[in-house]
Amino acid sequence: MPDSTKPVPICHAQKTGFGNGDMIYTRSDSKVKDLPKLKSMVAMCNTELRLDLFPEDEADVTAYLNKQFYKFKP
Repeated sequence: MPDSTKPVPICHAQKTGFGNGDMIYTRSDSKVKDLPKLKSMVAMCNTELRLDLFPEDEADVTAYLNKQFYKFKP
C-alpha cells in the first residue's frame, strides 16, 4: 500500500526503482503522445509492476508526470 504521507516523486521513485526516472520520460521515441495515453500507461505500470496504487494515487502520479515532463493540456 502506498504511503500517502510521502510526496509523489519520492513514492514513485521508491515504488518503481527508477530513481527520478527522467530518462524514461524524456526519450525521443516516447509512446506517450497525449494525456489519455499517459493515464493508461500509469495504469498499466501499476498493474504490471504490482505497485498496488489506488485510483487516486494513479491520478496523482499522472498529474505529477504531466506537470514535470509532458505538459499536456487537461
